[in-house]
Amino acid sequence: MPGDAGMPGDARRHHRSSARRHTTMRLTLRGKVTVAVLALMLAWAVGSAIVPAMPADSASGPTAVTSYVVRPGDTLWSYAMTITPKGGDVSATVEELRDLNHLDSYALQTGQRLVVPVR
Repeated sequence: MPGDAGMPGDARRHHRSSARRHTTMRLTLRGKVTVAVLALMLAWAVGSAIVPAMPADSASGPTAVTSYVVRPGDTLWSYAMTITPKGGDVSATVEELRDLNHLDSYALQTGQRLVVPVR
């Protein structure tokens, strides 16, 4: 082989045999996990780019609203009962009031202004 003329005999043989040997890459468990995670991340990124974002679709159009100022003794349930149509679901009205007013709880404060849907 070129370049091994100045080597002693044993070194020359070793150099020649190692030059002909083909090595294969073997992954450790950690390497396999890393490759799997990277493949999943790539698949997610490609999938996110392909699927367009969908705008929110509301079943109903804009809601007409008015306001109500909470009086002493009012509760969300008692007020919802007064505005729920006869035979309607009071609990659904309570949840609608919570959503419209961004309420974290069911408690009301005297003087608090509520946004109320017009029925």
